[in-house]
Formats: sequence, structure tokens, C-alpha cells
Amino acid sequence: MRQREKRFEVAVILACLGSGAAFAQEPVGQEAQAPTPVAQPTVEWAIAPEGRTLPGGIVLEEGMVLPPGTVLPGGAILPAAPAVAEPSTAPVPPVVPVPTPEQLPAPVPEPLQEPAQEPLTAPSPEPAPERRLPGQSTLGVPHISGGIGSSEREAMEQVKSQYNLRLLFAVAGSGAYLSNIRVQIQDTAGPTLLSTVTIGPWLYANLAPGDYVLTVEHAGQAQSRNVTIAATGAVAESFYWPAP
Repeated sequence: MRQREKRFEVAVILACLGSGAAFAQEPVGQEAQAPTPVAQPTVEWAIAPEGRTLPGGIVLEEGMVLPPGTVLPGGAILPAAPAVAEPSTAPVPPVVPVPTPEQLPAPVPEPLQEPAQEPLTAPSPEPAPERRLPGQSTLGVPHISGGIGSSEREAMEQVKSQYNLRLLFAVAGSGAYLSNIRVQIQDTAGPTLLSTVTIGPWLYANLAPGDYVLTVEHAGQAQSRNVTIAATGAVAESFYWPAP
């Protein structure tokens, strides 16, 4: 019962203090204006400080609840209790650890692929220069020339039985062989059967039996000779030019 009386007295004193402060703030000689309606704050309470003595010798008890904004002796105003933030219910994203460079796996190099190699083919051997030129004229006269070196002469000796006209070209006196001789074989009836340039000192030709005119030329010097080809056997002719 005694405690209730003390609380009632505290409330009365606080009300008096509040009304006195309001009258003190009104200017003298001015009409009182209607108080502006103030929105009622949310009901929050502040805890009175322990051992605070109010006018009249009233001592606030520990834990006494006073409304926020209460003016205490000395002009102190009880502040509102700080709002306590409610704990967030949003899910916290998991923390993904970032690996350090030392923890990263070392890159594995890709195996090098060797370029495909094309199979090597042996180069085809170059044909040896043909020193013997068997062939036919435009009128069908088989012939062959050559004879430079012992191997060519041996080869021509082996086939000379196939030709019935055999010509030799050399230097008079020394007997040195000559090549690049222009040879023309003409039938006495008129047509030219063979026209060629030798690549050696020998020329073999196979002619039908009959009479022919041979014209040979070397270094601008021409020689002519008539020959008769029989049905059997062969004719051999040698042509010489003076030494330059």
C-alpha cells in the first residue's frame, strides 16, 4: 500500500512539472494558440535511473518504468529505448572458398602431334643423254647416229647389220672423228628421203635398193656423192675434211 502511494505521488509531481514547463514556454500578452495535435508515439518505455531523487524527497525505485520523454530534475529527458533490430530470416548464401594459386591444379600440357609426313619417294633418275638417235625420216627411212666413246661404238656395232648404208665423218690425215654433220639423202628420182644432223661420227641408214645422192656438210664445206644400194649387202662411205 505504501508503495502504491509513492508511485501516485511520483506521477502527480511529474504531471505538475510537465504543466509548469508548458506554461513557462507561452509568451506573456499573446493569445494562446490551440495546441497542434501531435501524433501519439508508439508506446515505448524507458527505465528510470537508479537512485534518482525527485522533488519532495521521493526516490525512484530501481526498475521503475517511466514513459519516454519524462523531464527529470536538471532538465534531463528520458530517451526512448533503442529499437532492437529483428534478426533477418533471409537465408545466408554459403561462402565459397576461393582457391589460392598454390591450390590450383597445375595445367597438363597437351601432347604435341607431329605433322603427318608424306612418304618419301625416290626421285626418278634422269635419263642419260641419248647419244644414238635411231629414228625414221618423214618418208620412213630408219637411221641412227652416234659413236662418241667406245661404249657407243660397241652398241652401234651390234646393230649395224640392220642398216645397209653406213657413213663415217673424220678429219683428213689425223682421222679424228667429227660430229654435227648435216646429212641429206635424196633419191635420184627427186624426193629427199632423209635430212638430219649427226651427233657423232657415224650414221647408219636403211634404204630400199636403188640409186641415191648423198650430200654432207661440215663447217660450210659440202660434199656430194652418188651411191647405189643393192638388194643384198651394205654400202660404207667415209667423208673427210681438212683440219681447221
